[in-house]
Amino acid sequence: MILKRTCFVFLFLMTFTLGFSYINMNYQPIFAQVFEFQEDDYFDVDEQDKRSSTDTNGNSYSDTDDEENANTNGDDDEEDDDSSEKKSSKKKKKGSEYMDQPNYGMSDGDIQKYYVQKYDLNGKFLGGFGSKGNGDGQFLHAHNIAVDSQGNIYVTDEQRMDVQKFDREGNFLLSWGAPTDENLFSHKMEDVNVDKEGNVWVVNWGPGKLMKFDPNGKLLMTIGKKGNGPGEFNRLWGVAFDSDNNIYTSEKYAYRIQKFDPEGNFIKQFGEYGEGDGQFRHLHAVAIDAKDNVYVNDEDNGAVTKFNKDGEFITNWGSVGKNEGQFDEPHGIDFDSHGNVYVVDTQNNRIQVFTSDGQYLKSIGKSGSGPGEFLLIHDLDIDDNDIIHVLDSRDAHPNKIN
Repeated sequence: MILKRTCFVFLFLMTFTLGFSYINMNYQPIFAQVFEFQEDDYFDVDEQDKRSSTDTNGNSYSDTDDEENANTNGDDDEEDDDSSEKKSSKKKKKGSEYMDQPNYGMSDGDIQKYYVQKYDLNGKFLGGFGSKGNGDGQFLHAHNIAVDSQGNIYVTDEQRMDVQKFDREGNFLLSWGAPTDENLFSHKMEDVNVDKEGNVWVVNWGPGKLMKFDPNGKLLMTIGKKGNGPGEFNRLWGVAFDSDNNIYTSEKYAYRIQKFDPEGNFIKQFGEYGEGDGQFRHLHAVAIDAKDNVYVNDEDNGAVTKFNKDGEFITNWGSVGKNEGQFDEPHGIDFDSHGNVYVVDTQNNRIQVFTSDGQYLKSIGKSGSGPGEFLLIHDLDIDDNDIIHVLDSRDAHPNKIN
């Protein structure tokens, strides 16, 4: 009896050992290949995404340094000899370097763009700053941007209800509004601009106020209230200044531009509802060039209209669409040192560039998450060195202010 049991156990162990050896020998390479394919495929997607990113001049964008790029053509054979584990290790290393880039980071596999981005006039990406959050230097719904003559950058955030000030490198300097003063702004904040004396003007359209601050956030003056009369505002949106520091404002629902002297005294108004010359359906930004000509964006008409400083119509261009010279919600406007006009084409996620008489020159940017791409571009400001500061709001307006 004992002998039978011993033989049975021996045969069972032999059968189990032979069977396990057979399965391991025949199927382990297959499992290894499947795992290797999945791992390589995952990292190859990241690498391909990075390789396929291009700047606005059509040049390939890479996050690896020059030495790595220089080796990509000469080391193909050597890299082919690497094991899959070694390849994966290299790709992970590149991925980690990509995450550590100062201008872009990754979170849950998605590139997290900075709210403020800088470009030269050719559309070359120069850097950026600002992440999502409630801390200093962070944003929730950044809305408009302005740069003073010293290179300081001001950004309004209509969800945080504050203005933040940064130096030219993007280092946080100070802020005013909420949470220190919850009652200074409503959540209906729009444009910000800097006059010739360095004062900061903020549009608070909810109460119909145009607010003047010194560069440190001290309130100096308030212009306007809700209404349709002279010096009153019906959905105030934009503010700009001519060479004499006269103030020009744009209103969405009053369909007009108002002009004030530097002390805030009403001078005149021009514009009316319609689709003809000098008429508007949805006024947005106002900007003034070096010759004191006044440019206005009309979101619904998809057009840019140009006046002289006295409000006399000069020309307009554009229509609703996605082609060159067309717009889908044109917002911010500014000018380079050559007098060319840069128009934010919000829903098309690009900046279109024109001569001062409206001749199309080129476009900068497109929809996307890479360099030279935007999620929801909203405003821009070109500084004295012809650096374009772009504000990418990154998402739609918060529901509470729609």
